[in-house]
Parts: sequence; C-alpha cells; structure tokens
Amino acid sequence: MTNGRGPKLNNGGGAPRMPSVQCPGCGERAFARSTTGKATLLYREVYYHCRNVERCGCQFVVGMATLRATVPSRMPQPLAVLPMTTWRHADNDRAANDDGGPPSEPAADAITI
Repeated sequence: MTNGRGPKLNNGGGAPRMPSVQCPGCGERAFARSTTGKATLLYREVYYHCRNVERCGCQFVVGMATLRATVPSRMPQPLAVLPMTTWRHADNDRAANDDGGPPSEPAADAITI
C-alpha cells in the first residue's frame, strides 16, 4: 500500500516506522534515512534528512535511548536494567475550589422528606 510518498509500513509487517522529527536547521519535517548507526539494547542512532532538500539539505543523527520502564518486563534481560518510574501526586493536583476531600454522606437520621 502506498500513499504517494513511498511504501506505507504498518505494525503488521516490514520495518517499523521511525518517529517524525523537525530539522534543526530550518524546522521542516525530516525523515529517517537509515538506522545503521550505533545500536545497543538501550540506545540507537538514526540518520535523518531534511525534506527541504533544495533550500536546507541538512542531514543529522538522532540518538534514541530507553530511559526508564513504566511497567516492568515479565522477561527481564540481565544486560538491560532500567529504573522504574515512580508515580507521585503533584502538589497542584487538586482543583482550586477543592477545600477538602469528597463530601460526606449525610447521616441516615438527618434526611427528612
């Protein structure tokens, strides 16, 4: 399947799609040209080319690194030890009009009809 700009690859097969990034020279979108740079289990270099070939022509390398895990692996590898994300409540996670906890239920004997 094509979209006029080359083959469209999906998760069902073929090479994975690389993230779109902006050219550091002109701000135009750039495309991944090659992933044959340095690659380890936790780091990969991807070569990008600016789509604005005539006016910019910038070629650059993006480093992609795995930073941390949000859910631990069920099959951990001894060479890939990742720190876990620790979730904490922000100091400002309460609404401005929140004076306390949720309203309490009125006592059963306080309800009048």
